[in-house]
Amino acid sequence: MAIRWRLTLWFALILAVILVLSGMVLHVLLERYLNNEVDENLGIYSAQVHGTLDPQQISGSLDYDVIHSRLPPINEFAYPGTYMELVDQSGKVVVKSDSLGDQELPVSPTLVEAGFTGRVDIQTVAAGSGARVRIMVSPMYLKDQTLVLEVGQSLSHVDATMNRVDGALLTSILVALVFATLLGLLVVRGALGPVSRITRTAQSIETGADLRRRVDYRGPPDEIGQLATTFDHMIEHLDRAFESQKHFVADASHELRSPLTVIKGNLDLLKRNLTEADRRESLRAIESETTRMVKIVDELLRLAEVEADQLHRPEMVSLKEVLHGEWSRVQPLAGKRQIVIGRQEDLRLPGDAQKLREVLGNLVDNAIRYTPEGGAITLSLFRDGEWARLEVADTGIGIEPEHLPHIFDRFYRVDKARSRASGGTGLGLAIVKGIAEQHGGKVTVSSQPGKGSVFTVWLKL
Repeated sequence: MAIRWRLTLWFALILAVILVLSGMVLHVLLERYLNNEVDENLGIYSAQVHGTLDPQQISGSLDYDVIHSRLPPINEFAYPGTYMELVDQSGKVVVKSDSLGDQELPVSPTLVEAGFTGRVDIQTVAAGSGARVRIMVSPMYLKDQTLVLEVGQSLSHVDATMNRVDGALLTSILVALVFATLLGLLVVRGALGPVSRITRTAQSIETGADLRRRVDYRGPPDEIGQLATTFDHMIEHLDRAFESQKHFVADASHELRSPLTVIKGNLDLLKRNLTEADRRESLRAIESETTRMVKIVDELLRLAEVEADQLHRPEMVSLKEVLHGEWSRVQPLAGKRQIVIGRQEDLRLPGDAQKLREVLGNLVDNAIRYTPEGGAITLSLFRDGEWARLEVADTGIGIEPEHLPHIFDRFYRVDKARSRASGGTGLGLAIVKGIAEQHGGKVTVSSQPGKGSVFTVWLKL
């Protein structure tokens, strides 16, 4: 079953339960109110009868006709369907109101017994044919005789009212459920519209591999909107990832094609009758290009490891020790370039010491490669808010502004000819970026052509 139907049915079921419970509460409260009103009327009329038949006001012998004549009149507007009768100890009705005619109130032995024991009681008694009468009994002491006063009121108007109310409630509940279900279905369909568009977009991408399609949600920023926006961002991320993968495969193929072409050409030459000097030159070229391919493949594998790996059980790393260790390593490699340590602070953070050494090593190697003899390379380490900043600044040739946004892309080289000649593969800075992000940080660069560059690794403390 579709989720919109499940939601609509659940909504209708919950609404039905609420309406039924509300109707039951209304029924009970209304019935209790009407019954209380009847009881109040019975109490008022009973008090009137007791006040009228006060033994102190009745002189002479007990005459039931006199008692009957002294009964207060029953106001049909104030007390509709009200009846009264007096019962002696034998259970005989000795006086009754004219409203009873030839009939008597239904007999309830427990009520009569309660009246003769001096208690005031009230009950609902069946009167036949489904009718009900509410009867109040109370003892009436006249001269030397005790009678029981029974005041009753028909509950037909209460029953009729409750039947009409129940019918109206049932009808209103059914109508409300029908309209609520239809409106709920429309609301749910509108609310789940973006989900349907997400499904259609995903199916379109699956069948046509078109990652440029988007849900393009324009509704409120609720949970559905967040889902649609997240889906669009995910597709956009996948699109960039696939495009990056295409470029990566093309770049890797291009990087490996050149040495393979050189190797193949020199192998063809070795099949000919060459002089010893030419043969040694061909072998040297094959060895050089093979070494270059091995380096490219090794760095490709290293980059894949960095991008796929996560930091497991990081240790506390002293960045100051990493800085001094790298400074000692590159001293023999610097030539006439000056390697100095600038500002330094003793900072520690959780991470992989070997990978952080690799980050600093790649940046320093790049600085040496692009800094001419007599230049200077400065290594710095200091705190900047919640970040540790590891800087490698050089006085080299610098980088043109148009190259800065791409400097960390795979196989990207500012000067391709010079980079290949110096043994660069164009993957070092991509590895630096991957390791920095793996540690929850980032790497940035600022540069001015002819004045040098500053590479900064930001690591979260």
